[in-house]
Amino acid sequence: MWLELELDTKGEEVSVSGRGSRGERPPAHFLPPDDGLAALQSFANKVGRAVRSGKSLDASVVETAQALYQAVLQGELRDVLVRLGEASKDRPLLMRLFARDRALQAIPWEALCKPGTSEGFVGTDPKVLLARGVMSSEPWEPRVVRGAVRVLAIAPGSDERALAALREALGPSIDAGEVEWLDPVSGPDISPRVLFDRLRRGKSPHVLHFLGHGGIDMSGRPVLRMADDEDGEEVWMTAEALGRELSASFCAELRLVILEACEGAKAGVLGSAAELLAKAGADAVIAHLWPVKADVARTCSAEIYRALTGADRGQGDVGASVAAARRTLLSRSAEAFSPILYLRGADSVIFNFEGRRVAKPSAKRRSNNIAPALQALLEKPFTLVLGDRDEDRDVLVREITEFMRENGEEPPESMPLVALAQRCRLLYGQEVLHAIFQQASSSALATPSPLVYALGRLVPPGVHFTLLWHPHLERAIAEKQPDRTIYLIQPSQLRSTIKPRVVKRAAGASAWKMELGMPARFDFSNDIVVLRMYGGYSPEPRPVFSPPLLTEDDHVLGFLEAGGRPPTWLEELLARPRILPGLLVGLSILEIRHRMQLRWLYDNRRAPKDTLAILTPADGPRDPEFWESGDVLPGSGRIAPIVEDPTQLAALLDELTIERGR
Repeated sequence: MWLELELDTKGEEVSVSGRGSRGERPPAHFLPPDDGLAALQSFANKVGRAVRSGKSLDASVVETAQALYQAVLQGELRDVLVRLGEASKDRPLLMRLFARDRALQAIPWEALCKPGTSEGFVGTDPKVLLARGVMSSEPWEPRVVRGAVRVLAIAPGSDERALAALREALGPSIDAGEVEWLDPVSGPDISPRVLFDRLRRGKSPHVLHFLGHGGIDMSGRPVLRMADDEDGEEVWMTAEALGRELSASFCAELRLVILEACEGAKAGVLGSAAELLAKAGADAVIAHLWPVKADVARTCSAEIYRALTGADRGQGDVGASVAAARRTLLSRSAEAFSPILYLRGADSVIFNFEGRRVAKPSAKRRSNNIAPALQALLEKPFTLVLGDRDEDRDVLVREITEFMRENGEEPPESMPLVALAQRCRLLYGQEVLHAIFQQASSSALATPSPLVYALGRLVPPGVHFTLLWHPHLERAIAEKQPDRTIYLIQPSQLRSTIKPRVVKRAAGASAWKMELGMPARFDFSNDIVVLRMYGGYSPEPRPVFSPPLLTEDDHVLGFLEAGGRPPTWLEELLARPRILPGLLVGLSILEIRHRMQLRWLYDNRRAPKDTLAILTPADGPRDPEFWESGDVLPGSGRIAPIVEDPTQLAALLDELTIERGR
């Protein structure tokens, strides 16, 4: 059963007409003047502000959503909806919207709310599945899938964080054999030509998942960003060009495209990127109407795949999976209304799992693929220094920039975060800067990257350092090593004379508890101590905020007064890391804050023998040379670099069994 709604404009008036799957044709009607185009655009702006700020809809916006629901679904059209819903019985009813005008495509129809409810939004209804429709002459039918649903991720550029996050989000489905993770098309050399070549030669996917940036170019065409060219210039590809290339695949096995890109559902002159790909032949396209935080996009993807590909399901219903994802997101904010579903056919079932057999991937011993120097290091006591290059800072940069612009200050483009934060503090004060930080970092409970998660299992007893603002390392260690006692120590960022904050997770316990002071002694043969060097959030279920190192001045002074020495309690903790080999992850020798951290850690002396730095292919070909040269660290401190893909290394470490000596 299905119901199609056609929305169009005539001046400021908005017309609504409907057609049912049993031949129903209720008379068309116009929305009341108070609910016309201007009112719809005002509603869209209010929902958009709530999405971008990560907040729930205000009561007044919900009232508007209820009024618009009544205005759209009124009279005989409402009666048809009710009768079709009753006739569909145990199957959900599909309702597709066809918006003729670009202005109507920008309206979050998914946020319309049933009168008499506060959360009865159309986009989250499990019984009435809402999607956007497209006009297409291409045929449609569900794709039979006998085994795992094959997913191909495309991530142009040098930033591997989004790709690693997606792989982590799909981890349970991959481990269960429900999803097959194809080799991603990723990296700093992914031009349109390289992308098309990889698509033609690679294994055909059922789902194509694009991770990157999108937008509308000067001609009004939806575009997707590729990797920058050799001169560092941005390269963009039209969504229409991608659709033409994929059209051959759509008739084979490819059924779903997910655009995890900014404004992939925003309409251009010829429609949105999502609409163009659906017209080209995709059965379904999921895209975002507004930019959302990285952890929100990750949660959305995980929920969609879980509901779409589960082994307990006889069919893959993309409409039901998107509605389920929205319900999960709605529990935290209005960001639930950003994901938009476009459907080409009259059914949201895109996969037929009849006769499907799912088997868990066979375990393979791949530890031999780990660099020998790294495996040797992991088998003995070492000190982990976890850098912050993996941390998503784009949201904070955007929040600071928007705040400064709203207050009449235009910061220079592409200003580094530390310089941008420094300027913000000089102009508006530290309290304002910290307030912006806390607002932007509301995703403190986000899951760690796969590599941090893998390292959490392998970290040995002793003292370790994290430069992350979020407590990813501490939580990973606590989950992977439940029988260890873990101490989290947060030094004061104000004065070294102030006592540090100490939080303890006792062996065998689940709760983190604050200690009144430093323990008289640590058992470094069994206990793990994590020093949080950059401040931020503690690992308790309700994290405690400590002033973070944000600005240039913060990183120059650190948590010590200029020219000061570490307090006695810290000197004692630094004794072991200064003689044990270090494993440096997420650090860049080109970043002054990281060089200062290493100089401070090793007291301006050479790093201990066998210390390793884990680099990624995105770091560039010259970075290993700088680490090996020893010219940028004191005492000719040469540190051996190892270049590894973070996602692949995490998978190898997950399967590694070690016997650690003393």
